[in-house]
Amino acid sequence: MQQIARFSTLLLAFYIISCNKTSTPPDLPKDPINVETVAQVAAMNQALGWKIFKAEQLAKPDENVLISPYSIQTAFQMAINGAKGNTLDEFLNFMECPGCSVSDLNDLHADLNTLLTEQSGQPKLTVANGFFYDSKRMNLQAPFAQTLNDHYNAGTQNLNFDAEQPSLDAINGWVKTNTKDKIDKILNKIGPLDVAFLINALHFKGDWATGFAPSYSLNLPFKKTDGTESNIKFIHADRNFSFAQTADYNIVDIPFKDSTYSLSLLQPSTQNNDADWHLKITPPIWKGLYDGIQYNRAAVFVPKLKISYENDLIQSLQSLGILDAFSDQKADFTGMGTAPLNIFINQLQHKAVLEMDEKGVEGAAVTSIGFGINSAPPTFMFNQPFVLVLRHIATNTLVFMGYVADPAQ
Repeated sequence: MQQIARFSTLLLAFYIISCNKTSTPPDLPKDPINVETVAQVAAMNQALGWKIFKAEQLAKPDENVLISPYSIQTAFQMAINGAKGNTLDEFLNFMECPGCSVSDLNDLHADLNTLLTEQSGQPKLTVANGFFYDSKRMNLQAPFAQTLNDHYNAGTQNLNFDAEQPSLDAINGWVKTNTKDKIDKILNKIGPLDVAFLINALHFKGDWATGFAPSYSLNLPFKKTDGTESNIKFIHADRNFSFAQTADYNIVDIPFKDSTYSLSLLQPSTQNNDADWHLKITPPIWKGLYDGIQYNRAAVFVPKLKISYENDLIQSLQSLGILDAFSDQKADFTGMGTAPLNIFINQLQHKAVLEMDEKGVEGAAVTSIGFGINSAPPTFMFNQPFVLVLRHIATNTLVFMGYVADPAQ
């Protein structure tokens, strides 16, 4: 049986935690990035994020789903530098940028990354990229390696994959370090046909702009889609929030400190009885909800969360039109390197973990004071499956997206 050299892409998008101390913002670059400059690449992030999010929900109905569109986008943008022909075209079509210059996209993504990681104030987003390969199994193209270094700060490591355990230790050690010890490993083995691993690790830390008082937390039932209930600890506050109510959806948008990032919570309105409501959210619907946002008193109940997700994304991406990249015959990654036989993507692992409580995303304890008015405020009880989106406010870049089917899972 003919052997095929394989190119494995691993995507990591991980862990929302905060710290008990206020982070010191990094120095801003001399030339701050203009939001309009990165509008195109931010729009690509939203397009691919909602498509993959829907595909993963369809693949695992009634289960918790959590992805990082920005991590996936970053890994894709690195990978397309090694793709050619129809393999490249399918990626660009999927990213809704057909015919775009890869070189221009590299520049735009570098600017967006600077904006998200260096100009975000107190919330801290860190991104790490790495390329691990065995020079005995593939010949790495120097321009590809240079592009990874110049635009993605991604180092390349030449490892002896025949010495499997030391190679696993090196790769998994890198993963553990760049996810702040939250992910111990991503690889369990390296097969004789694996030639390279392209890895992105993403980590977010942020405190709520105004926290939720622990004394107001309470146990409430969470109603799952199958009609059963779980008893869950909810965080709660009655104060001014940014929210919108439409005929189909409700949204509550909760900012982190410095208001450069926020966490949006979406649920169907009381009139919306569509069981598939969460599958019908599109970028225009999502962004349209923000147009109706008001800042006023509301009572908000949100379950404390600690959810994780892991899946190979190949099936979802194939359903969305990326085919050649995963074909041992049709894939063209000759811009990345060459091997005795054809290089293709044989795995695309994605992991995410999200933890949220009264302190923010685990942060310093904050007391919230509500300002009363005479009439009862609207109440947003997230006690049934809901969608969450962690975004960069100015660009609407999607850092995390989740469907919470059962907080107790």
